[in-house]
Amino acid sequence: MYLFCNFIFYVMKAVILAAGKGVRLRPLTDQIPKCMAAVKDKPMLEHILDRLIKAGVDEAHLVVGYKKEIIEDHFGPEYAGIKLNYFVQKEQKGTAHAVSLVEKYIDDKFIIANSDVITGTGNYKMLATTDEFEQVDGLILARKVKDPWRFGVLKTNETEVVGIVEKPDPGNEPSNLVSMGIYRFRKDFFESIKNTPLSPRNEYELVDSIKDYIVRNKKVEYRLSTGSCADIGNMDDLQRANEMLDEIFPK
Repeated sequence: MYLFCNFIFYVMKAVILAAGKGVRLRPLTDQIPKCMAAVKDKPMLEHILDRLIKAGVDEAHLVVGYKKEIIEDHFGPEYAGIKLNYFVQKEQKGTAHAVSLVEKYIDDKFIIANSDVITGTGNYKMLATTDEFEQVDGLILARKVKDPWRFGVLKTNETEVVGIVEKPDPGNEPSNLVSMGIYRFRKDFFESIKNTPLSPRNEYELVDSIKDYIVRNKKVEYRLSTGSCADIGNMDDLQRANEMLDEIFPK
């Protein structure tokens, strides 16, 4: 945040989670971190940075871990005119733990993006530049799916998110709206990260942080994404992402 002549200018920052091993993308990820898997001859992380920059992000914090030197060597300290900062998650302690590493470097509202979920520039821009954000504390980018039981399902009251059910039993989903793993929160979201308990997987999960944020009477809403989304978890997903690139990233 910068103050000039009584005008406040905010630097929009993004936290990108890029520490994962990507075990379901083996043997490809035996040699490279998951976020460096190529979509149309370019690492998926590069696609995400390109869209975030076009959406108005001024600085990116990359949380890295597995084979981090490959990411750092490829991108360096700057990419396409914005500063890149690297934070090392030495142990795989979960997504909430990963975000916690950047707390001291966040001044105001910020975006969180997973490095294995790619969508169109307009969706990132919707979170980065929306004027209505002053009326809410958090925004979740969501999409409608036919198999919501595979994801974190949003429980909603109109556009407000009142709960999240992680991978519910088929037939017991509160809706067909699922989180895309792309968010925008205020600085005080880190208080909920600190309140996050260990999950049954022995990790600190971001979805549990969001639940705590809602319980603290913070207003969290969802915005429905437009266009397509590539959620790249395995080799089939990676192949589909390569086939649908033009659909995800319209010119």
